[in-house]
Amino acid sequence: TVVFLMAVGRLRELCDNLVNLARYPRNTPVAIVEKAGCPDQRILVGNMNTIADLSEQYEIKPPSTIVVGEVVNVLLNKNGCFGDNQIEGLIGGLPSTQSID
Repeated sequence: TVVFLMAVGRLRELCDNLVNLARYPRNTPVAIVEKAGCPDQRILVGNMNTIADLSEQYEIKPPSTIVVGEVVNVLLNKNGCFGDNQIEGLIGGLPSTQSID
């Protein structure tokens, strides 16, 4: 798992570098948490191939935290955001008072 802070403006380059230089698989899960902990928090889920286009489609802006790795699926499944099906796109944010442990 890798976490990037304040890198949403360089997301496409970041994903390309992780795939081409660090050999991450293109289907590696990626989540972006926009405005984490705020009432208008949004979570966008995709993979290395899709997340840059999705972030443009949903107009994701800083401040945002990018999470790369299987932990994306584990945390979302644990908190009931989706079941066993792979989902890409914007999902409901977790309430700012809910803990993830």
